[in-house]
Amino acid sequence: MTCTPENATFRLLDAVVGWDQDVVADLVGFADETGVRLAHAGASPDGPTRARLLPWFPDPRLAPGCRPCAWYLLSGERLLRRDTCAGGWLPVWPPSCDPRLLHAPTAVAARGHRVAVVDSGRVFVWRNEGDQLVAVIELRDASVVALAQDEQVLVARAGSDRLRRYGPDGRLREVVRTHVRGQIVGIRTGPGCTIWLLTEEAGRLRIYRDHCESTLDELAAALPPSSLTGADDDGFCLREQGPDGEVTTCYDWAGEPREEPPAGSGQFVTEGEFTTLLIDSGISRCRWHRVRVEADVPAGTAVSVSIVVSENGEFAESDWQTAPAGGTDFLVDQPPGRHLTARVRLSGDSSATPVLHRIRLDFPRATSADLLPAAFRHDPAADDFTERFLSLFDATTAELDRVLERYPALLDAAGVPDGALPWLAALLGLAFEAGWDAETRRKLITAAPGLYRRRGTPAALEEAIKIVFDVDPVIDELAGDRHWAQVRATAGPPSARGLGSVRLFGRSSSRLRLDTSTLGAAPLRAFGDPDTDPLTEHAHRFRVLLPAGAADEEAVRRLVVRQAPAHTKGAVRIGGSGFVVGTLSAIGVDTAFVPLPPPVVGGARLYHDGVLRSGPRGARHGVSVGVASAVGVHTRVS
Repeated sequence: MTCTPENATFRLLDAVVGWDQDVVADLVGFADETGVRLAHAGASPDGPTRARLLPWFPDPRLAPGCRPCAWYLLSGERLLRRDTCAGGWLPVWPPSCDPRLLHAPTAVAARGHRVAVVDSGRVFVWRNEGDQLVAVIELRDASVVALAQDEQVLVARAGSDRLRRYGPDGRLREVVRTHVRGQIVGIRTGPGCTIWLLTEEAGRLRIYRDHCESTLDELAAALPPSSLTGADDDGFCLREQGPDGEVTTCYDWAGEPREEPPAGSGQFVTEGEFTTLLIDSGISRCRWHRVRVEADVPAGTAVSVSIVVSENGEFAESDWQTAPAGGTDFLVDQPPGRHLTARVRLSGDSSATPVLHRIRLDFPRATSADLLPAAFRHDPAADDFTERFLSLFDATTAELDRVLERYPALLDAAGVPDGALPWLAALLGLAFEAGWDAETRRKLITAAPGLYRRRGTPAALEEAIKIVFDVDPVIDELAGDRHWAQVRATAGPPSARGLGSVRLFGRSSSRLRLDTSTLGAAPLRAFGDPDTDPLTEHAHRFRVLLPAGAADEEAVRRLVVRQAPAHTKGAVRIGGSGFVVGTLSAIGVDTAFVPLPPPVVGGARLYHDGVLRSGPRGARHGVSVGVASAVGVHTRVS
């Protein structure tokens, strides 16, 4: 599709190919696949910094509420609440209604409309955002508290690695030894009853998920961050939505606005840079074409790229070409030369750092201007403008080319994101139910071509049920399980066929027949040929058998309706009624093979050395309860 010549190539600068860094100042991550970033202001900590953990583990005096803009703040003996996006901090209890329970509160937690506060060896729990006190937990040295989804209260004591669970009424449920390193300084609860712990040991912070050590990336993927951006001894800052977009508002610990942000809100240096070695194109007088930068640039940070081209590696400081502010894709405006040198500068406000992932250098210059007649390229100045002008369209065309090249990847069920699965299924005519997880949907999409080829067969229906419900069904085709049969003719009326005294079938009982059927013993039917009843009674009917508890019966029935041929009628039966002698049963559906219970006689369990002696009736009369017998003499294992 592209109109540019095909002899252009490129050079990558990243952790895989190499950054070719020569001079480095205050930057780290050259060997890290995540990218190059600003160094820490001091010695790099072994674990995550407290500043980076603030959005998930805020200061104990702060707790996010049930709404995005709601926060709780402990200020002296007061509990303040900020419940509107534009309002200030107000006491939870007005002076006339203040229960005056708090004396020296140290930690607060909130979840939904429940609030908990740690104060002077006690933990108070309120409902309705402080209107109803529901529990008072007496616990000396309580340090942090969290509220779980099931209304349990999680409390940790200072200097301890144990977690205490209390019920909604404040009664102790259990004390859990977490086996974490250090003391618990933060608790968060997530979806699925997961518990995240923050511990501190000798100044190092660690993150644990359900008592297993985790990472900050896993924490960020599982829990959304709060709007807290910084905190120190003088106050904290919140990122809020204003009339013109997001703004950062700072407060002191009394809830009053403050102008300057927290001094220790960041842990990174404010600026760093690196310069590459000479990057050799291998082409004398090479006309370098384009520079593309891939980077994550948070608010308050910036990435600046400068380049210089030379033939022998010699250049002046004034020769550098710097990309426009915020530019990540620009053309090289330099004289031809074999070598290129790049200089990259990263800057920030110390609270965050940009992350540089990759730089791509395209050379030699190849544009659609090369396809124009030579008459359009006589004037060097006009030729340069034409090349740069057509590069705009070439870049757009190249983006379309990349989309077309990557289009086959969108048809890969194992590689597309979860959100693209319904779109991919729509191309194949598949419909998903809300309860199916992403893995089940991927398996169905992958198996769809094979299922379509065999659609309407028992094997295809069996495979579809196995994919969705992860169970092996039994497909019982009733056409082959008729209740009519004939072995040979015997004496008697033609309506009866027998083998000895066992009746195999009777046509007079399948439908009412004059002179042969018993009144009230046969159904009256006014359709079909009576002689074809043995063939049509169960024709085009089948039954799907599943073990007890294997799946939801209604969900299986909906899947069977979609997968079964239109001329058939299917039924679904989930086992669980038990094995009935004389009734059709399926192994694995109505029956289960389990080990025999251990032998017990008179309440005593028999072991290998147990001996039962013969009784007064002799050795030939078997075992009698309460009478001595010998195992292996009067008994037989079968």
